[in-house]
Parts: sequence; structure tokens; C-alpha cells
Amino acid sequence: MAAFEISVNGERRFVGDQVKAITLAAEWVARRKADRVSIHVGVGEPGQDQIQYLGADLRPGDEISIRVLSDHDVYDVITGAPEACSFCASDMHDVRSLVSGPHVAICDSCLSAFQAVIVSGAALPVGATIRDKSDLPCGFCQKSPPEVAPLLVRNEAALCPECLRACVDMRMPKGS
Repeated sequence: MAAFEISVNGERRFVGDQVKAITLAAEWVARRKADRVSIHVGVGEPGQDQIQYLGADLRPGDEISIRVLSDHDVYDVITGAPEACSFCASDMHDVRSLVSGPHVAICDSCLSAFQAVIVSGAALPVGATIRDKSDLPCGFCQKSPPEVAPLLVRNEAALCPECLRACVDMRMPKGS
């Protein structure tokens, strides 16, 4: 399979092979009265498919670069995306799905638990906190409060509500 390097505004967000799809999605966000544009890459071997979130809230003028790499290029630039959930430390082989970003990964169990906190006010998972002031940025979009709503933090990995929603949208079929 071909290998790819994908950069957003000059920042490398993905390097790897076994790419099955690269998607750009645009959706209207009514509460913000604006479009949200995001980019994702689907990778994996049969039975181990993963979707990696590469960026959201892209704006006019942003540049996305997709470069086809040789085997030598891949060896030189591979960055080592997280292979375990950054929030609970579950290995990628021990979870149903893992959404990986440039700095963190989150498993389906942590996604469900964090979504329950936001949507229905469920209790936080053990060791998790909500921080409205943090020296940690969101591991996906790299934003910190007050630029984004308070962060969900566990094991020194942080996730903002917008990226949580994007990760849930990627993993959950429509109508779930």
C-alpha cells in the first residue's frame, strides 16, 4: 500500500501506510452559526480499522497537504502515533476502537464515559477531572480554556468537548 504524509498549515498530522480513506467533512454547527470543517484518515489492517482525527475548525485559507511517500521517506518521518488510549492506557489490541490524534488517542470506552458526563451528567471516571484552567491543551486541537470549554483530563491527557463530539461522531453510526 502507498504511504502518505498529511500536514495542516505546515504541521505534520499523520504519516503512515495502510491508508484506506482520507476524508474532509463539512457540517453546519447551528449553535456557532458556522461550518465546522474537519479532516480524518482511516487506516488499519482488516479487523483493526482505526480513524485518526487530524484537525477540525479549518478555515478559509488553511492549507492541507497530502504527499505520497516512498518506503524510505516513511522510515525517515514516522512519528509513532499513540498505540494505547492516553486516558485509560488500554492497549489498541484490548479495545474495540481507538481514535488517534497527533498527540493523544482515546478508546471507545473512554469516549462513552466522557460523553455520558457531558450529555447526562454522569459521574466522572476514576482519576478524571474537568478543568476550566489548564496548562494542558486538548490533545486533538491543541486549544486550552478559555478558547474552548473546560477540558476533560485523565492521566495528563486532555480533551475538549468539541473534539469529544467529533471523536464520538467518527465512531458512532448515524442514529445511535
